[in-house]
Amino acid sequence: MLDLGCHDDGGTPPPPPASAQSVDEPADPAPVRMTPTVPQYDPNRIAVTFRHGTSLQTIRAVVARAGTTLEQAVPEIDAYLLGVEPEHRADALRSLRSSSKVASAAQELLAVAADTTPDDSDWPQQEGLRVAGFPKAWDVTRGSSRVVVAVLDTGVDPRQPDLRGALVPGYDFVNSDADPMDDQGHGTAVAGVIAARADNHEGGAGICWRCSVMPVKVLDAKGSGDDTLIAAGIVWAVDHGAQVINLSLGGPATSGELTAAIGYAAAKGVIIAAAAGNNSSTVPFYPAADPRAVSVAATTVADRRYPWSNFGSWVNLTAPGCNVAPVLSGGYGWFCGTSAATPVVTGLIALERSFAPMATPGQIVSALTRAAVPLPDVVQYGRINAGRTLSLLETAPPPTSAERAKAVYNGTIGVRGGARTYRLDAGAGSLTATLRFSGGTKLALSLTPAQSTKPVARVAGTSPLRLHASVTTGTFVLRVAGAKKATFVLTVSYPKRGGDAAAVQGYAHRGSPIRAKKETRRRTDRWA
Repeated sequence: MLDLGCHDDGGTPPPPPASAQSVDEPADPAPVRMTPTVPQYDPNRIAVTFRHGTSLQTIRAVVARAGTTLEQAVPEIDAYLLGVEPEHRADALRSLRSSSKVASAAQELLAVAADTTPDDSDWPQQEGLRVAGFPKAWDVTRGSSRVVVAVLDTGVDPRQPDLRGALVPGYDFVNSDADPMDDQGHGTAVAGVIAARADNHEGGAGICWRCSVMPVKVLDAKGSGDDTLIAAGIVWAVDHGAQVINLSLGGPATSGELTAAIGYAAAKGVIIAAAAGNNSSTVPFYPAADPRAVSVAATTVADRRYPWSNFGSWVNLTAPGCNVAPVLSGGYGWFCGTSAATPVVTGLIALERSFAPMATPGQIVSALTRAAVPLPDVVQYGRINAGRTLSLLETAPPPTSAERAKAVYNGTIGVRGGARTYRLDAGAGSLTATLRFSGGTKLALSLTPAQSTKPVARVAGTSPLRLHASVTTGTFVLRVAGAKKATFVLTVSYPKRGGDAAAVQGYAHRGSPIRAKKETRRRTDRWA
């Protein structure tokens, strides 16, 4: 078994995970989860009962008129489950209840099971994730493949079984090619903490089971990298659809290039989590000390700071600092350091973006910090609490109408297939599009700048499809395509630029990819 990261006599990692040796049954079982005493509702669903004898054609007309989509039918009892955007639910309920064909329409009630417990072989050893409240968070969401997390590190090994299906295309800035293979092991461990596939009887459970990982290699086989390469990696990741960036790296100083790149990410609505460093020091460590990054220190399962972890009021949060992770040589090992704590926070941010895709970066970070268990002698806010973070995010107010606009399109794909396109003038910020359609057919939804042919985001599959992207001010084209006949409702929430969105068809796009200029500046000589 290989130990990755940093520890000393005062910060010895836990015993080897189950994949390395057997584990006894815990002496003290976890407490039983209490069930709720008040009703809970699904914000994306409406339950409708139609009057007996109502024709399917009439039902579909009523459903479409309400701006909803039919997701499940139980015609034997005249019951139907409709999909709806949360901000449109009240209007949809009013529309449904006004129909003489509707016997009842109400919010969809939720039933609650016990806390989620993955079946991964090393899960019994992952006490840190239980302390940080992840089983409760996983009751709410296990993540979404549409949420892309960029890991800027030594690369990622795509052959790791626990990362199978998790990776999207990345880039290698060290060797200037499109193969960001890990030649050190650090980046693979970071990626495993964030998004190791769970419930697969293999290794440990990642934080965001279904999220996508974008490997961006900016550190060489010795764990060293130029600041300007790291800055180029940040810009590349932002421009290629990353919504969260993990930086388990840094040093005691920063550069103008790295500072500018963090500002670029922040302006595009991308959240960066960065390691506070392993020097047992209160001296700021960069890029974690940049105020636009979420800085992370490392604590034990007893909420005590690991002796090697940096700390102080400049650090925002702590997370478990020793975690099960895949190792480059195969198998699994303990990964310790603020490098290991940071991807825990990164994964939680990815869960937030999966659960509440319309939440602003400010709302996401606010939920993180308000939910934290206070550790005033260690960091500014405290140790993360995943379950409470999602519950606070659920109650966060939506962005004001003065900041955002909404467009709803009803469309049809012909019998022989085809595409429909819609044009939007958007401001800078977060754009979310939801495509709902009936039946088991598959459609594709893409978002492309008007002057380009390369989509900045694309999703495909069965209904519903959700697309999320950080956009700059400009004109964009949404394209709905399919090979079979389909009727759909496309709902888009986007930052206002001025003027209403208008539907158009048949655009041609031209453009060329952006190339990063390689320069040599200050080097980051080690990870955190």
